[in-house]
Amino acid sequence: MKINKDDGFTLVEILIAITIFSLAVLGLAIGTVSVVRTNQTSHLRASAVNLAQARLEELRAMTTTAFSSLDCPSYSTTGCSDSAAASGTTFSRSWQITKNSPVTGVNRVDVRIDWTDHAGQSMTFTAAVPQ
Repeated sequence: MKINKDDGFTLVEILIAITIFSLAVLGLAIGTVSVVRTNQTSHLRASAVNLAQARLEELRAMTTTAFSSLDCPSYSTTGCSDSAAASGTTFSRSWQITKNSPVTGVNRVDVRIDWTDHAGQSMTFTAAVPQ
C-alpha cells in the first residue's frame, strides 16, 4: 500500500478546525445565556406589572369613606409599602396618594415596584382615583 503525502489532515488543519468549532459553540452558548436572561427579565417585569395593577385595583375599589380613612400613607411624602412574592422573587411595593391631583376631587396614586434580578429593577405606575 502506497501512502501519499496528500492523504488525511495535518495537525495544524485539525487545530484550526477545532478552534473555529469552539468559537462557534461559544457564540451559541453566549446567545443562549442572553436569551434566558431576557426571558427571565420579561417574566419578572410582567409579575411587577401584575402586582402594581393589583394594588391600584384595590385602591380604586375602595369606597370614598374607606379611601379617605386609610391609615397609611395618610397623604404624606413617604407613602406606604409592603412586599410581595411572585415568580420566586420578592418585590418591594410602595405607593403614595396625592390628594386633589391632577384636579380637585381626584387623587393621584403612584405605585412603585422594586426588585433585583441580575441588576436592580424598578417600575412606577400612576393612576387617578376619584374621591
